[in-house]
Amino acid sequence: MVLPEPVPGTKLRILATTDLGAAFVPVPTSVGPAGTCDGVAALLAAERARLPTVWLDAGDLAVGPVQALLGRRPWAELGALPLSAAAAGNHEFDDGVEALRSAAGLLGFPLLCADVDVGLPGAALIHTDAGPLGVVGLTHPATHRFAPAPPPVTDRAARVRDHAARLRAEGAERVVVLLHDGADWWPSGTASTSARTTRLARTTAPWASDVDLILGGHTPGGWTGTLSGTPAGHAPIFASTVLVVDVPDVPRKVVLRGVHPVPAVRPDRNPAVETLDAADDDVVGESRHTWLSRTGAPHYLPDLIAAGFRAATGADAGLVLASQHTTQGAVDGTVAALPAGPVTTLDLYRLFGTPDDRLAVLRLRRGELPRLRRALADIADPRSVHADDVWWNWCRMPNAIDADSDDARTVAVLPNVVDRIGDVLGRDVESELADVGARRSLLDVLR
Repeated sequence: MVLPEPVPGTKLRILATTDLGAAFVPVPTSVGPAGTCDGVAALLAAERARLPTVWLDAGDLAVGPVQALLGRRPWAELGALPLSAAAAGNHEFDDGVEALRSAAGLLGFPLLCADVDVGLPGAALIHTDAGPLGVVGLTHPATHRFAPAPPPVTDRAARVRDHAARLRAEGAERVVVLLHDGADWWPSGTASTSARTTRLARTTAPWASDVDLILGGHTPGGWTGTLSGTPAGHAPIFASTVLVVDVPDVPRKVVLRGVHPVPAVRPDRNPAVETLDAADDDVVGESRHTWLSRTGAPHYLPDLIAAGFRAATGADAGLVLASQHTTQGAVDGTVAALPAGPVTTLDLYRLFGTPDDRLAVLRLRRGELPRLRRALADIADPRSVHADDVWWNWCRMPNAIDADSDDARTVAVLPNVVDRIGDVLGRDVESELADVGARRSLLDVLR
């Protein structure tokens, strides 16, 4: 794959990714084999042969099936990638602050976090053949709700401005913010997406004009544009694509060159790769249909998962938030796919990537299910601009509720959904763990 020729006057090229998700091996998606981390590295090497180029990532490096299969997060393998810098995403905090600090020490590049005080650097001066480049890292503003992390600082804008001023004083002609947050988006038709930046523009406005480029992430969809006049964008996740940015001499603005596919390059063997390959070789079931998480799909994957949750637990209903199961970048608007044919252990772990995949059964009060159904439909509706501020709502697709009656009182969900349902209902919701896991529930419903 060949990236576009640099615009005349380009002195530095940036390849931007987000949510690499330890994408070490090619996996099937709705648009063919997915790109890989080594595919990005191959693009980087090819670009460096013609001009100075750096690779920057907006965070969530180690999320995905590898941890549960390998028994550890693959920080050492990720640390060998030729990244120049990355922001700390919300999933970097999944194992706690001390584990994050230890992981950062295994990386061959700076992991940046300016807006949560956990002992990571907030910014770095990256030395390139085209001169110093300033980089500031910001995590997701709701990281403390996604993971065991401290709350964000209250002076985020001041921190960005201070870091930008210091980096420029140290010689950086350009300052880039790596922001683990992105545009609100939804599928549009059968092979495209639409996006809205109302919320993102509001939250970045206090500091956007103090930097030269904003590279986002966190959300599976891609977007390019401007925020308060500053060029900004993000590529779809999991090394499926890169956002290419050309940096000319000052005072010309940086130029967004669009999102481009990443080749499915296999890496050298290492423990993480061997574990993924073994899981991919282990056929455990079969699917008669191709199931997709994309609005309007003939076989909608969240419906299948919700039916499996209900059947496996014996609950009155199964509920799936469409944002909970992501196996691919939303290049065509699809966030997860289970192709027709053999189902492997890797397929299951890509959908349910936690080591402990036990389901939870929550208890509703009489008459609450219809109210919950309406509220979740409103949150998922792309027309609901107010729902952009719901902290977990990056996926504007229908949620799935499998139930025979509106009087369902017990509902099977993933454990991290319980508090979200409580937020929607405005009360604490009682729940208990089931003795069956999500992966087994999906296999059983496919039979």
